[in-house]
Amino acid sequence: MTDKEFKNAILQYQPYMQKVAEKLLGDADNAEDAVQEAVIGLWKQRESLKTSVDMKSLCGTVVKRRCIDMLRKQRLEVPIDENLRLIEPSPDEYSDERYLMARAMVDRLPARQRDVILMKYEEGMDNKAIEKATGMSSTHVYATLSRAYKALREALTQNKEE
Repeated sequence: MTDKEFKNAILQYQPYMQKVAEKLLGDADNAEDAVQEAVIGLWKQRESLKTSVDMKSLCGTVVKRRCIDMLRKQRLEVPIDENLRLIEPSPDEYSDERYLMARAMVDRLPARQRDVILMKYEEGMDNKAIEKATGMSSTHVYATLSRAYKALREALTQNKEE
């Protein structure tokens, strides 16, 4: 596909891509970002695209995938609940009831979640260091932390109800 053919196709289907992205993301600004990323991805592949390709379907598929990637990334960026801070206490705070309760909840997590939480908050490791120490991918580290945060929030909620 020539540069001119590509430009004409993108100009024709950009409004369609924008509508698809807005429907999936629910936000015009994020949708615009997704469309831009999709167009960049298509631009990089323009020489391998054939003119017989259904550009509308291709544009729709590429922008949908970009939106899904963005949604996954947003889901993995879970803010830490202030009640779950597990910073190493000073020696005189070890008897603090809240720390002991939080540590007991962490100890009840599945092994991988517990290890990642302890590496992050007691050993002060960042996600890159956790990746290297565990051999996990960055996505897996984020997902494991997310699951651990969720389990700890649920445990806190149960404790408050009791």
